[in-house]
Amino acid sequence: MLYAAALIVVALAALYWWSTSKFDYWSRRGVKFPRPAPLLGNYGAYLLQRRNLGEVTRAICRQFPDEPLVGAFYGPHPVAVVQDPALLKLITTKDFYYFNGREVSEHTHKETLTRNLFFTYGDKWKVLRQNLTPLFSSAKMKNMFPLIECCTHDLEKLLDEQSKTNKNGVDIRSVISRFTMDCIGACAFGINTGVMQKDSEVNPFRQIGDKIFEVSIIRGFLTAFRSIWPSLFYALRLSMFPPQIPAFFHSVLMTVFKERSLTASSRQDFVDMILALKKSNYITGDSVNNMKGGNDKLQIKVDDEFLVAQCVLFFAAGFETSSTTSSFTLFELAKQPELQQRVIDEVDSYLSTRSEVGYDCTTELPFLEQCIEETLRLYPVLPVVTREVVEDYTLPSGLTLEKGLRVHIPMTHLHRNPKYFPDPDEYNPDRFSPENKKNIVPFTYFPFGEGPRICIGMRFAKMQMMAGLVTLFKSYRVELAPDMPTEVTYSSTAMVTQFTTGIKLILVPRVKTAN
Repeated sequence: MLYAAALIVVALAALYWWSTSKFDYWSRRGVKFPRPAPLLGNYGAYLLQRRNLGEVTRAICRQFPDEPLVGAFYGPHPVAVVQDPALLKLITTKDFYYFNGREVSEHTHKETLTRNLFFTYGDKWKVLRQNLTPLFSSAKMKNMFPLIECCTHDLEKLLDEQSKTNKNGVDIRSVISRFTMDCIGACAFGINTGVMQKDSEVNPFRQIGDKIFEVSIIRGFLTAFRSIWPSLFYALRLSMFPPQIPAFFHSVLMTVFKERSLTASSRQDFVDMILALKKSNYITGDSVNNMKGGNDKLQIKVDDEFLVAQCVLFFAAGFETSSTTSSFTLFELAKQPELQQRVIDEVDSYLSTRSEVGYDCTTELPFLEQCIEETLRLYPVLPVVTREVVEDYTLPSGLTLEKGLRVHIPMTHLHRNPKYFPDPDEYNPDRFSPENKKNIVPFTYFPFGEGPRICIGMRFAKMQMMAGLVTLFKSYRVELAPDMPTEVTYSSTAMVTQFTTGIKLILVPRVKTAN
């Protein structure tokens, strides 16, 4: 008995030593940092699933408002939380090469779904980015818009059905995500997902979408476990995403390939690009080292897992980010009817000269666009953007950031910092009016990222959101459901910014007066 107790004491002592052995990291470098807790560091509230990651990093930054870089500990590991715009410019743009990876970069090859553009780094990221970028040109977006316009017709029917059957409130994120899921299915894969039809709960695309962004204690635990102990995580044969997801998309790709008889079509869409890669077996592009000088070319082998990884990214990012941001926009406009009326007046004016929503909705509705930009300020899709130092880098201050060090960019804190945005918690779309937008300090607002890793699908996201919101406001105004709070809390386990309550709104049919 005493022997067992002694072993427990020794084990606990060893765990304590291990979890605190790096806690002098920042003090030895003269960097200010909050006092960390054993094992959890400064992120205990997030790791224990009590608070959203953005709220935790915001609290860290608020303790040192004048420090350009704050030291912290993510569990036992040191992390640099960077809140100075000048340093953020170096990290995201000017000296991007040194920060081109995300957290635990060296482990991204160990799981099918982390082999995609979002997770990977270095040469693989660079070559992928070069080959995927042409899919998102302005010309390609314009050619895709007729497919989105077709989806707006189904959205009109869905809104009509929901307004009649759910008079006490609609889960608006669910409704909008069905629209954006249909859009990405049509534009990227050339398929009709059918998620806006009845009985969508049993639709396989909706089910797999829910599984990708599952909000649960288990998913939150797995995400934290992987980010702190990646080697142990994969040694135990764990994965961030369940195996049903890659299996589903492998089946989807093979079906689409068969329908196209393994021959590229005239669509020149994502599937055509994947078909071309499948035939060549290799993807070719520049080395990331060329950012420091040079002109090296390299090839990366393409296999089915590699193709499926990109497929899942396009689907997931294509529907989730747009539906989340659209839902938050509707939530804020429901709280402020005067702002909502300005949007409705603008939509009516736009539609008065055309019978359908067109590609020009992305440029002809400036106030609606301002509302989306303000929504992204208050609710960035990723509350914290992560980077990892891939090669030792010395800041202008003389501080050296060592290879492997984590870097956290606190988006929520930057976007809600009163130093840059007066009354930061107030929803005010006029911050982004032409006369005010030019006064925003560079690198204090970048919801789609910045520099070489800026969101590749930014244009597509904007196109979907504008089309969907115009379609809704064409026939409805929105109000908060009776049980929808105006002050909300954030999910601590969701992969992207979400409310714990969801967003429940009433769709109120508009009474249009005859001219």
